[in-house]
Amino acid sequence: MPLVSMARWRRFIFALLLLHPVAWLCCAAQTSLPSVTIRQLLEVRQGQAGQFEVRIAPVHRLQPIILRLACDLGTGRAVFDDGSTEKTLTESAMVSVLGVTSSDLPGALTLTAWTEGALRPAATAFFDVLAANPQPRIFFEGFDVTGTHQSVVVGQRIQLTVTLHPGFPVQSQQWSIGIPGDYTGGFLHTAFHGGPQPVVRGGSTTTFYWVTPGNDRRVIYRLQLTDGTTSTVSVTFDVDGPVAAHVQVDSAKVVITPGADNSSLLGIMGAGISFHAGYSPPEGMLKNFVWVQLIRSDAITVNQNGIRLHCVPKSQPVAGIGAGLDTDFPYDTHNPTFDNPRIALSSDVQAYSRVFHARMYLLWKPGLTNSIAVPLGFVDWSFSGEVGLQDAKTNTWILKSGHGGANNPAEPFVRSHSYPLWNSLVPYTEVLTCN
Repeated sequence: MPLVSMARWRRFIFALLLLHPVAWLCCAAQTSLPSVTIRQLLEVRQGQAGQFEVRIAPVHRLQPIILRLACDLGTGRAVFDDGSTEKTLTESAMVSVLGVTSSDLPGALTLTAWTEGALRPAATAFFDVLAANPQPRIFFEGFDVTGTHQSVVVGQRIQLTVTLHPGFPVQSQQWSIGIPGDYTGGFLHTAFHGGPQPVVRGGSTTTFYWVTPGNDRRVIYRLQLTDGTTSTVSVTFDVDGPVAAHVQVDSAKVVITPGADNSSLLGIMGAGISFHAGYSPPEGMLKNFVWVQLIRSDAITVNQNGIRLHCVPKSQPVAGIGAGLDTDFPYDTHNPTFDNPRIALSSDVQAYSRVFHARMYLLWKPGLTNSIAVPLGFVDWSFSGEVGLQDAKTNTWILKSGHGGANNPAEPFVRSHSYPLWNSLVPYTEVLTCN
């Protein structure tokens, strides 16, 4: 009985070997290969050594492991502490790697572990060789402009970018541009909101526009790493722009003129008050005229059947004194431009009075891609008139008083680089808001 059982047992083992020879060979092959892991402990910098931990298991095997350094792409180069790119280990160890040339592409260097005769590495670690000290470069329109002078014009988009190796432990990046009034982050101009925009000074990229001309405008980039290391680079701009800007303003006579369908209008004679601008543009650039008018206040008083009403033109959103952007942006692009703030006189009203104050801005746009308009100055002007009804049947009115023109006729134009600022629109639809 025992002899029979033993024979059956031997046949069973032999059958397993016949049924699963591949599995047995696979397992035998796997157990004959050591397991290798590579972990980077210290960054590799140019001229300095970084550290890698190489673990080999099981520890009792003496099969050698070959470590190899290679650069797949870019400029990065590294060697072991003996100057070679190949090293043999028979057990786990800490391995030093010396940076020779800093990397220009992230992750392009490799440290691999190989067993003898293997077709693929047992372990791979990707790493970079960082520059010994950060060496940022400023790029403008695709060119390295670090430490150079650049010639630009007001309103031209200035987008500066610094590209750093992603391995640098950055703590802060800051741009210093100069006097805030000399530049802006942009010019917002919708129907209901308008004005200059802030500049983002933190980070690797900044975008701004020079508003005023001038030379030797230095823009500085400052980098600080988490270990306290700092680096500063700069680029200098010579900024050209229009000069000798001026605006001539003709005198304005207030009159009552006939309108359509037996109506009367209180306004300014002819086409209205005129603004005629002139300036010398930068060499090689064309003149263009961007007019923007802001209503500073527009108060209309109406006497109707013994009731005195105080009114303002309808605005969106409602402005208490009728202030806001006049009609549209831009107000006009022709030179000269005109305004005639007429008001229709209704025969069921006995008296009108109006006091109107506006500021007309002159701006210039260089016409370059992604450029913005920049202010050259403005004219403050006003219009006022008081009328009384003479004959309701014919809608005839008497002008009691009237005045129109620049607030400072001797020097109407104020040179300024301040942008117009508004938060409402006055469309002038002849609708009044009264109380």
